[in-house]
Amino acid sequence: MTLCPTDMRIQNKSKTILLVDDEPENITNYADVLVNLGYNVIARPDAESAQQLFHNGARIDLIITEDIIRGEIGFEFVMMLSRLKPSVPVIMVTAHGNIQSYLRSRSLGVFEYLHKPVRNDELERIVGHALQNSGGTADPQIMWNEFRLPREVVHG
Repeated sequence: MTLCPTDMRIQNKSKTILLVDDEPENITNYADVLVNLGYNVIARPDAESAQQLFHNGARIDLIITEDIIRGEIGFEFVMMLSRLKPSVPVIMVTAHGNIQSYLRSRSLGVFEYLHKPVRNDELERIVGHALQNSGGTADPQIMWNEFRLPREVVHG
């Protein structure tokens, strides 16, 4: 049975995505796409305010974060998340990644490491895949074949 777009939006309504980015235009762009797909979106400008959500008991199904947030390294935030909420998938976005950052992100359990600019269709596909497979990281070979990592990631 295939779900129509309206059914997909209803199904997505129960999923909450946390966006952590210190650039308001990124939050707006990602949130517009995700809300139109029917997801609930919570946005935070830094790791500290995002962390507070977890301490307050918020239910988050997916986290999309920058690799650098207000001068802080996003990897530290991801390490904290892996201890606090290991079953919540994390998608990391970067404007200046390299192979070492990609490998480090994967070693920390990041579901996907994306290069800016992120296309809307790419965001939709990866978010859907992350939510379907939450509870662990994806098989790297599947990710390699299905999403065709950018040349910058592959070749540094």
